[in-house]
Amino acid sequence: MKYIIKSILLVGLFFLSACNLEEVNIDPTRPADVNLNLMLPEAITQTAFNQGANPARTAGILIQYFEGFDAQQVAYTDYVLPEITFDNYWRTGIYSGSLRSANLIVDKAQAEGKPYYEGIAKIMSAIGFGNATAYFGDIPFSEALKGIENLKPAYDTQEAVYAGVQQLLDEAIVLLSGSPSLAPPGTDDLVFGGNAEKWVQTAKALKARYLMHTIKRNPGALSTIISLLKDDAFQDATGEPVFAWGTAETDNNPLSKFGIERPSTLIIEQSFADRMTAAADPRQASYMNDNGDYNEFFNIGMSSLFWGNNDSPMPLISLEEVKLLLAEAELMNNNEAGARAALLEGVAANMAKLGIDATAADTYVQALGASFDAAATMAEKHEVIMNETYVTYYGQAFHQTYANYRRTGYPVLTPSPTGANGLNPGGGVPKRYLYPVSEAQTNSANLEAAKSRQSGALLDVPVWAFE
Repeated sequence: MKYIIKSILLVGLFFLSACNLEEVNIDPTRPADVNLNLMLPEAITQTAFNQGANPARTAGILIQYFEGFDAQQVAYTDYVLPEITFDNYWRTGIYSGSLRSANLIVDKAQAEGKPYYEGIAKIMSAIGFGNATAYFGDIPFSEALKGIENLKPAYDTQEAVYAGVQQLLDEAIVLLSGSPSLAPPGTDDLVFGGNAEKWVQTAKALKARYLMHTIKRNPGALSTIISLLKDDAFQDATGEPVFAWGTAETDNNPLSKFGIERPSTLIIEQSFADRMTAAADPRQASYMNDNGDYNEFFNIGMSSLFWGNNDSPMPLISLEEVKLLLAEAELMNNNEAGARAALLEGVAANMAKLGIDATAADTYVQALGASFDAAATMAEKHEVIMNETYVTYYGQAFHQTYANYRRTGYPVLTPSPTGANGLNPGGGVPKRYLYPVSEAQTNSANLEAAKSRQSGALLDVPVWAFE
């Protein structure tokens, strides 16, 4: 019997040696190539989903839009954010998700000579890297996305990553400003339907956003930020890069998805509700529902909750953000009149988006202008702008509110009284996110080098841009 088995093994080895295993091991049900018009929707969708998923929602807790009512959201409210918290986001949301998809589009678009696809993909990459570095600090950038060529990428400094984000956006602008190839994006561009001019305006708005992230380190960028926001970015709601979610649970807005899948685990933070009540803010009923026990951000079938529905829109960057960034930049430039005008325009744009009654909206905006005028110092006027930015960004830009808070200190928040722990020794509102556990398991040497550069990178250590 042993000789028979040995003979069978020898025949099998001979057969394998004579075959090309790469040809034999092909799954006929999986296509070897995918067209760009099938790749682009996935990259855009994942980018939009990341903007409203766990890291952004957790930022909403830290910045006190929300508080945990049950499950791990309670721990997050007390700043218990272990290394596992954002592992899925890091692995499948960005590096094996939106960033990988965008990178594949860039490679294929270059090979096929389709610059518009390449340009849109580079904008998606810039958003992915820009938001991730704001959360974590140093991250893999220059050596990332190389697949089996480099499974252990080094971490670039946050300064280098932000510079890379600007380069990606500059390259996108050039690509989208030229002549299109044959078969440019159309309906597969889920944001603008292939309108390259609007993508260019979006890229310029995003340049201003990420330059503002680093303004403390690079104050010389102020004039560039103002020029981008006043002259180059979109100036009305028709230019907003809005991703439209569907009404079904399979393609719904991530905030609504969380409300459905994790009911009654997350509620509106009481101080946020009180802030809006005290200001007689007409947007309050569009943000939250008082059910008698607590304020809800989500309630099935309640269409009045503008940001809490399956098909709630997701602007990659909104008109409100363009105007409020400009308000802050103009104030930094000692242009109080320009700052005031942009502030009121931004809030009015938000009111219009939410469908607020015109008279109520105008009353609130006029009162806001009076509050700005009454602020005696530039610091007080800055606080007026940032407090209003805080309220206006609710539902659409939790990640940017978190960046603003760490950069400016506004709004003034009272940290959780039980927020001190081994990962957050200082006990204040966390200043960054911890690196995910998967990096410690698979890329430990480069991770430890990055953490060493950043004083250990615990939750109470600020990232480079916001120090």
